[in-house]
Amino acid sequence: MNFPREKLGLCMIVKNEERALARCLESVRNWVGEMVVVDTGSTDGTVGIAESLGVRVSYFPWCDDFSAARNAALDQVTSEWVLVLDGDEALTVEKPEEFKAALLQSQWDGFSLPIRSLNDNGTYSKAMVFRLFRRERPGMRYRGEIHEQLEAVAAGGLRTSSLSCLQLDHDGYTAAVVAGAGKALRNIRLSHKLTQSRPDDPFSWFVYAMALSQSDKDAMLDAAQKAMALIDANPGRVRGEHYVVNLYLAAIHVYQSRGNVEQAVVMADHALVLFPASPDLLYQRGGARMALGNYAGAADDFVAALSASALAFPLVVDPAATGHGARTGLAQVLRKLGRGDEAMVQLQKAIAQAPAEFSNAHAEMGALLMDSGLVEQAAPLFEEAYRRNPTDGGVALKLGWCLYKMGRLDRAEGILRGIPNDPQIDLLLARILLDTGRAEQALVLLAANTLPAALLIVGWSHFVLGHSAHATSVWDAWLVHTPDGNSTKLALLLFRLLTTAGVAQAAPSSWPEAPKELDAWILLLFKYPLTNSFDAIVRHGSVVLGGQWPTVRMRWAQALVVEGHVEAGMPLLFEAAQDSPQNGAVYYWLGYCAVLHGQTEDAKVMFEECLLCDPQHPQAKQALGLL
Repeated sequence: MNFPREKLGLCMIVKNEERALARCLESVRNWVGEMVVVDTGSTDGTVGIAESLGVRVSYFPWCDDFSAARNAALDQVTSEWVLVLDGDEALTVEKPEEFKAALLQSQWDGFSLPIRSLNDNGTYSKAMVFRLFRRERPGMRYRGEIHEQLEAVAAGGLRTSSLSCLQLDHDGYTAAVVAGAGKALRNIRLSHKLTQSRPDDPFSWFVYAMALSQSDKDAMLDAAQKAMALIDANPGRVRGEHYVVNLYLAAIHVYQSRGNVEQAVVMADHALVLFPASPDLLYQRGGARMALGNYAGAADDFVAALSASALAFPLVVDPAATGHGARTGLAQVLRKLGRGDEAMVQLQKAIAQAPAEFSNAHAEMGALLMDSGLVEQAAPLFEEAYRRNPTDGGVALKLGWCLYKMGRLDRAEGILRGIPNDPQIDLLLARILLDTGRAEQALVLLAANTLPAALLIVGWSHFVLGHSAHATSVWDAWLVHTPDGNSTKLALLLFRLLTTAGVAQAAPSSWPEAPKELDAWILLLFKYPLTNSFDAIVRHGSVVLGGQWPTVRMRWAQALVVEGHVEAGMPLLFEAAQDSPQNGAVYYWLGYCAVLHGQTEDAKVMFEECLLCDPQHPQAKQALGLL
């Protein structure tokens, strides 16, 4: 193809760009007729690299003004068209014929080009930047000490379009590069200077806010509010100016990080009036609405972020907003809305789209399976989420709970100890310590924990250590914080009644079904052991629980036998056999106990008795076959 290189000139300003300059120049040298580079004071190998690649290098003394340097470089370009690049960028020409046609046409004065900026986590943010334009059009001079703009572009006086056949790649604003180049302090100084020279321009305050975003959140919000006030005074002046999206996103992130989710929603609402198709704004509002319990509203936002109009929006700061992140958020709210099947579909798509470091989709699918009681199936998903992001406390907590429910306490403890000083993590870790006979360690771990739920475990730790008065006091405080109707609250009230002498006052009809939490606490008594408390519970069970006692007694007997406390479970089974001689399950479990004791003949008798009561009992049939 005969490409019109003579029509296009490269225009750059550089300072200490040896890290990536050769890559930049190599990417463009076959497409331009001239390469103009103005150096503003490099002390590394920048100039030598440029000269070795045939660049015309000149020098401009740095004066804290990017526009002045840009204009000095622009003055040296002679080509009809100008391509502006930075030293940390590279050009890819995906469709040369379209590129050629753009330089030969007469309809447009300039083009915005798509740019991908590398983020610290390896993902890319996408935007459009105005970098290709006719040199001799009026207003083709830069203004602004930093984040400079062409005057004609700022005034809206150009005929412009976008050019998707080109791609710019940028890697100069990762944290490591910014720190190494000292860009942060320089940007704060220059952007503050910009607000002084153009105090009525919202873009000036936006640039200043962005410069402050990593070092001074309060000052950043002040600058952002000034920009927003100027925008509100004349919304038309920022129509199509996508920096406004970044302005609001920065403020939203600060409010969210400070727990002010309501204000984050207010910010997003305001910004979406100006840019209703922005996937980033929709994604952020969806997350904030979800945090506030507005699941239907959050679902609407996530669906909108995945829509065709959002995908076509020219600015995407967070790639998760148009794919795996929005789908995972949508799945979370669908699960809350009881639409588990739809949530599963979204999670499958999210997992297929997610980058290697994204853990939320796997963790959420694990949570969805846990909700369905599929603990074994959930475990590999939580393990994968943890492998992807082992420092995420939320992922570690979900994996820890799954392992806890599976009885894999050693593995759970190892995971949880990798996340120090997290109150929720410490809560589960203390529960494991309590369950494994280390109540003293649980008390030490929770000494400074302010979560109300910690009071329950602290009370139990005191109880099993024989500190009855302390246990009562702590439990009383926990009961005050816990709403009526909570099953754990009911279980504790029932436990305390069963272990006290005043059972004559119990009203069995007032108790709903005995909560399952009681089963775990019964087993806990045998970890220390507290057989006297267990004996009191059994002694009072029929009085307190009334008609529920036979069912609860059988449940506890089975749990005790399975956990190896056969001698404690068998008396309950004998009592059940006396009360319900036709209950085949009782004889099956007595047979199970006999097997554990090595009493094969007694076991056969019990299994046969079970089958007399229940001829279709599958476990009894199988057991007899094995014996």
